[in-house]
Amino acid sequence: MKRRILFVCRAASSESARSAQAIAELDNVEVVTADVSDFDSLMRIANASFERIVTVQETLLEIVAMANAALRLPGLSVETVRGVLNKSRFKANLKRAGISTPAYALVENLHEAQTFAQTIGFPLVLKSLSGSGALATFHVKNDHDLRKATALGAFLAEQYITGQELCVDTITINGEPQFHSICCYQPSILEAVENPETLWSCVMPRDMTPYENFIEQGLKAVTALSVKNAMTHMEGFIDTDGRPWFTDATLRPAGARIAPMLAHAYDIDPYRAWARVAIDGCFDGPWERKYAVGTVFLRGVGSGAVRQISGVEQVRKEFGDLIVEARWPRAGDRKSPTYTGDGYLTFRHPDTAVIHETLRAISQLVQINYSSDEPPATQTWAHRLKNFSELNRPAWDQAN
Repeated sequence: MKRRILFVCRAASSESARSAQAIAELDNVEVVTADVSDFDSLMRIANASFERIVTVQETLLEIVAMANAALRLPGLSVETVRGVLNKSRFKANLKRAGISTPAYALVENLHEAQTFAQTIGFPLVLKSLSGSGALATFHVKNDHDLRKATALGAFLAEQYITGQELCVDTITINGEPQFHSICCYQPSILEAVENPETLWSCVMPRDMTPYENFIEQGLKAVTALSVKNAMTHMEGFIDTDGRPWFTDATLRPAGARIAPMLAHAYDIDPYRAWARVAIDGCFDGPWERKYAVGTVFLRGVGSGAVRQISGVEQVRKEFGDLIVEARWPRAGDRKSPTYTGDGYLTFRHPDTAVIHETLRAISQLVQINYSSDEPPATQTWAHRLKNFSELNRPAWDQAN
């Protein structure tokens, strides 16, 4: 008898479709996909005929854990999911384990926010309690910004850390990390959100030894969070003194094209890797990191529709042999509101320095012009907070 797996998503995307297909290609599996939005809609579909229920979407992780618990199916526990996704619980768990995390406080009104600001000083960061991703996060530089943000609701206020922002992605089996990877953000994600003229990029260096301390603390954090069988993605900083800080985590494959970058760095199928962890509780490594990989997200200042993309032919001529994936912006398409822009280019090479040099060149060569020079309304804080789930969805991530 085939193992019946219920794969759930909300607003199906190309990433979720690839993940569902990866499950279907496992041995002795029948996968059923469903579009759900809450626990009640999930439980109308789920029953004990399924071996397990899984998702790759962060906003569904908790209800999937609740459904598995209600049906006594295996999977991540509700306690583990809440301990990672609840921002204050996540930081408390890490603090108890002796892992550095920014000072924080739950602030429900302006007075509480001002009290926190007086303690740690400006700038600070406010993170939505219900949002996931940078578009539900705000860089607060002064009291005026604080008043503007707190008028939108309750937040987690957090110390602002400067330095190199990066992430550690892991595969954990039976509570033991089996694999890890480092990816660096250039510039930080929050800077990318605030500065749309910057061609934001992610770099996966081939040599990870310069990040050994960050990796060690990240793996310690995964253990402290009681993660059993999962792919995890944890973000943080190495500050100017070389100290690692951890700010956020999730229990799913990373976004921002990091999963496809893993494919190019290791010559693996990252979707199958996730399916093997989530369904079979197995890791098929070890893998060799053969290449450095970099992805640059193509975007620019303005609003309306994409009017012109310059530099395309020169990029193809000079760097075509390094390109492993490309999605160029298309003239006439509406500008994407997400910080991952209207397209991307992914490069790989055995030498990390070559990747850095290539990304610097691309930032000078590629320019996108839009039908209007006015900034889009989606840059307002109220719009970002209300629509973070839609705004974090890349323009190219369509289910087709």
